[in-house]
Amino acid sequence: MAATTRRGLLAAAAMAPVATTATRGATPPMVLVEQTYLKAAPGKRAALIVYIKANWFAMDAKGRDAGLFTDFALYEDIDANADWDVVMVVGYPQGEGYEAPATKAAFAAIRKAHVEVPVDGLGLKDLGTIVRHHRLRRTGGG
Repeated sequence: MAATTRRGLLAAAAMAPVATTATRGATPPMVLVEQTYLKAAPGKRAALIVYIKANWFAMDAKGRDAGLFTDFALYEDIDANADWDVVMVVGYPQGEGYEAPATKAAFAAIRKAHVEVPVDGLGLKDLGTIVRHHRLRRTGGG
């Protein structure tokens, strides 16, 4: 009986660190997303995507790791008739999004420390333009 109890305790002890790690690494729920729609300069869609991944993703990853964002993603339009080519979507754990004073200040420091990575010698203004920006509050989901 002592061996069975000991095995049970060992099994529980072995599983405890897994549960603790999963709980510690949990992402807070996303309550707001901000979408930034961009139109690529003629013939520059692929370069714009590379630019966003090299620059915006680098900064957003630091923001996510600091708890400013829940996640981020880039989506490419597949319809030929849209007025935009890509949309960057950033999730926030609080309802003010980027406009929350603490978020804005912390991300300003991240942006200031970032060294721009040009693509083919070109920066954002040469590769595309922001055509609009939307903030969406999450009201449900699964």
